[in-house]
Amino acid sequence: MARGDGRLRLRSRTQGWCPRCDEVRAARPGAACPACGQAGLLAVPAAQPGQPRASLGHRAGSRLRALLPAARTGGVVALVVAAVAGAFAAGRLTRETPSAAGAAPATTAPPFAESGLVTARRDLGWRADDQGVTVTVRRATAGVGFTRLQLNVAGVGRRRLVAAIDGLRVQDADGNDLLPGGEVTHLNTAGSDPGPGGTVDADVVLDRAIDPNALARVQLRGLTVAEDVVEHLAGVLVDPALQRNLTEDGRFLRRRPDCRDCRVQVRCQDCATVRIAGTAYRRDQVLLLLEPTGPPERSALNPSRRRVAAYGREGGGLELSSWIDGADDEPGAVVAFSALELAARSTDASTRKGRMAFEVEITAEAEQPLRGHWDITQRGPP
Repeated sequence: MARGDGRLRLRSRTQGWCPRCDEVRAARPGAACPACGQAGLLAVPAAQPGQPRASLGHRAGSRLRALLPAARTGGVVALVVAAVAGAFAAGRLTRETPSAAGAAPATTAPPFAESGLVTARRDLGWRADDQGVTVTVRRATAGVGFTRLQLNVAGVGRRRLVAAIDGLRVQDADGNDLLPGGEVTHLNTAGSDPGPGGTVDADVVLDRAIDPNALARVQLRGLTVAEDVVEHLAGVLVDPALQRNLTEDGRFLRRRPDCRDCRVQVRCQDCATVRIAGTAYRRDQVLLLLEPTGPPERSALNPSRRRVAAYGREGGGLELSSWIDGADDEPGAVVAFSALELAARSTDASTRKGRMAFEVEITAEAEQPLRGHWDITQRGPP
């Protein structure tokens, strides 16, 4: 029990509970909720039942990165296996896809919205242009302790989502600020979806009730837009003995101390945003350490709606159990999938070469900041 409690304490430092969303978010306690923007996430209690265990993949990835310089000169596979051996002796990677910046609530608020009881609404339709991008404030909805602004953004090309806004200022007709402190430096959107005609709809939720009839001006200094990015990897697991000794419970893998003839071969010929930094094969897991080739937020490793799927290339291409794990303070991620499932769905047992082909697909929202100045009033653009 002590060991499990320790894992819960580790997780509680990197996750916080949002009272507004009633969800555990992948952000540190005290930070703003990445979904609704509510400040002051609460710490997850160490002994709270049902919370996910600490990520062994995070620990494994950290150890892999520390050994990468030596691995590149002295044989990456051996050092990667040594790095993850301790972490995976206790179990396998936890499945973790961090909570998205926009959690996609309903875009039309019922009398009782997700944020709370609605007290007033006002249709606006105000817009402003800058650098070819048009931002329209379609509606303001006020409720008990919150205000929701429904935006539409045009001119962002193939980008399908608005993940965040910067430099938000809300004023009345006399130029008085309606938000404490005047300007909100950065605020994640509460939801975003493709809109009509190639535009993007987005909801912004403020933790303060503003009378929609007092609203006269909305100013923005920046947008963070996002698009889906997909990377494909192809590889082969070489394990001559696995298929010949395949059992459902994986007894053979647990009893085998080592496999000098086993190896993982993987390539990513057309990858534009990630590179392969290391591989490992430990017990029943194939592991791939990936790093971004540029800014992490513009890669398939960006935590925003990140997901992974692994497939055996034979046996009908059925999906394998797979995981992707990373940390907010580290740019890379560890991908893992089940070697037992891959072996069961491969047909190479008769050749005794033990070559089992697989494919991995990683998808995330790559984010791109747009700087500008949108002064949105009832008059609209000049």
